[in-house]
Amino acid sequence: MLIAIDASVEHGDALAAGAIAGAKLIMLDPQQDSIQQITQAIHHTAAKSVHIVTHGSPGCLHFSSGDVTSKNLHYYADQFESWFRYAPAFRGSTMRVQSHDHFLSLYACNVGAKETGRTFVEKLHHLVGVSIHASSRKIGTLAVEGSWQLDISYPFPHKAQFPFTDDLLKSYEVKL
Repeated sequence: MLIAIDASVEHGDALAAGAIAGAKLIMLDPQQDSIQQITQAIHHTAAKSVHIVTHGSPGCLHFSSGDVTSKNLHYYADQFESWFRYAPAFRGSTMRVQSHDHFLSLYACNVGAKETGRTFVEKLHHLVGVSIHASSRKIGTLAVEGSWQLDISYPFPHKAQFPFTDDLLKSYEVKL
């Protein structure tokens, strides 16, 4: 499991301290391309699951180094495709396959909301080739009217493995 926390996330150090045992962490440097940093970390850890924590809006991941949207996903296509090293279902197929236990979780407010968000999640899935979990609402504690539950699961409905401890959930008071 790899957890990537963007520099813009308030109290990112508290999140890092509350990661479940065995998780690999990367605190993203705002001076470097976030997707490139995540790609390098994935290649060094061979992670089966990747959890990205950053700010978001419908169809957009807001990293300190720049936004990732449906309009610029193609720019990162080679990197996304390398994350889980998926392959075509058969020669010449556009259908990609990967083990069911590989997934990508996006802890970013509203990234899966509205048609824009659903389109973004679908396009990203076609690049990474694994199930994607995202949220159509605020991420965070109830104190900020948020939830840590990712209510979007594409293409298959199943629950994402949560990368943080229960103690962290009780104490973390920041909206992403």
